[in-house]
Order: sequence, then structure tokens, then C-alpha cells
Amino acid sequence: MATVTAGIQVLPNGKDMNTDGMIPEIVDLVKESGLKYHIGPMETVVEGRLPEVFELIEHAQQVSIQTGATEVMSNIKIHYRPDGVEINDKL
Repeated sequence: MATVTAGIQVLPNGKDMNTDGMIPEIVDLVKESGLKYHIGPMETVVEGRLPEVFELIEHAQQVSIQTGATEVMSNIKIHYRPDGVEINDKL
């Protein structure tokens, strides 16, 4: 299966909550995922097979809930080509 790149923005929400500790935990999750990644100021781009990327997104949402969010909104952009696409193609 070809690799994809996905721009991910996880937006945890909860009344009167501080997300300062939550975002670093999500970033650590990305770093530990084994996927190639590029962390930007507005989103993180990851590279991998589509099932791996979706698994990471699911885990990021779970971390948000486990650390205090009552809901999570995730913005996801996926770039797919049959022969694969890499982060380096975009830099």
C-alpha cells in the first residue's frame, strides 16, 4: 500500500480547561508513533500507510479525552497518490 501524507490538527475542548499539558502529550504520541512527521505551528504532518495514520489520529483523540477534554475536533487533510507521497515532496 502506498504512503500518504496527512495534515492533522487536534482541537481538544472542555469548559474551563487548560490544554497546555495536553498538546505536548499529543506531540509525544506523534514522535513515538514511528511515522515520519513534521510539526508545524498550525498542524502536524505525518507520513505512513493510511491505516497507521488513522490509528495515530484515533490515539490522539483518546489522549485528549484522557487528559481532560470533554470533546475533540480533528481537522485532517490527506494527500494520496497511487505511487505514494512523502513529506519531503512538500518541503
